[in-house]
Order: sequence, then C-alpha cells, then structure tokens
Amino acid sequence: MLEEAAGICENCGSPAPFKRIDGEAFLEVHHVRPLGEDGPDVIENAAACCPNCHRRLHHDPSRDSLRRKLITSINRLKDFPAKK
Repeated sequence: MLEEAAGICENCGSPAPFKRIDGEAFLEVHHVRPLGEDGPDVIENAAACCPNCHRRLHHDPSRDSLRRKLITSINRLKDFPAKK
C-alpha cells in the first residue's frame, strides 16, 4: 500500500512532506476502520496518508464523511462495519 501510493498521500494527493533517513517518502498508514473499533489490519482497510490528513481522518469533526470519501476514491478499500 505504501509502495502503491508512490510517495503521494492517498487522501489529499499531495507529495509526502519529507523523506525518511533511508530515502523513502514519509507517509503514515491510516486504518480506515480503526483497529480500536475492531477494524482488520489488512490492506483493504489501510491508506497511505500525509501526517496532516492522518490527523484529520482521526480528529476532524467531519471525519465520518472524510472516511466515506476515502473509501470511494480508492478501489482496494472496503467499508468494514464497526463491530458492536
């Protein structure tokens, strides 16, 4: 998934903000259905995001609509239901 993103945030489309020591683009793995909500740790539930988008996807008041938009914009993502 990070390889597939090729250094571009899968949420906003911007390049990674910097390169790591090893030269790889710095993007964070975002679990679309959080692990804390019993989301699976699989590629169909993960997106490569810049740090700003990653925080927005967790803390923005509109995070639910941001999540739905991300799922519809990336073919590999599935909408895993929250377990109750």
